Amino acid sequence: MSKKALLVVLVLLVAMTASVYAASMGSIGLVNYASFADLEAEDSSAYVPGIRAELFLSDFLGVSADALVLASWEDYYGDTSYLMMYIIDVVARMPLGLIEPYAGLGPVYLGYISEDEAYADEDSFGFNLRGGVDFNILDWLSVGIEANYFVDNLEDFFNNTDYYFSADGLRESSLIGITAKFKF
Repeated sequence: MSKKALLVVLVLLVAMTASVYAASMGSIGLVNYASFADLEAEDSSAYVPGIRAELFLSDFLGVSADALVLASWEDYYGDTSYLMMYIIDVVARMPLGLIEPYAGLGPVYLGYISEDEAYADEDSFGFNLRGGVDFNILDWLSVGIEANYFVDNLEDFFNNTDYYFSADGLRESSLIGITAKFKF
């Protein structure tokens, strides 16, 4: 089968299944990320787990909230501390049936939490841009892949755009992830 014929078959399949799956109004799910550097080093222990909740105001536009655990450690006294990342995104999606591409943009907040206190400073805010594709396995379950790009200082970003879009900048500022979502 030629590439053109395969593309036509895939487009027809997506078009025929678009009416089978209605767009969900929301979802709750798990996300699991790794950085480019960790993937290149084949470090399977350096993953970033998290949870996500989404609420869609229409078929195409919604809001997403993520909580990610960037690091955790125990101190000398046995108390556990966490470096957390909280993300609120405005999400635009295209519900095509079996596949659902999306993009999101919003603020990021970094925080440190221990058993006794929570801490943040003035440099704790940044911005996130993410894009991905969900594959709707069932009408209530999807799995997906996505990429996140983080900017912690907008002024530095606009003054050094060539670095942020270089291989080193992408390696430092991006996470690649997989998702599993229960849709309602």
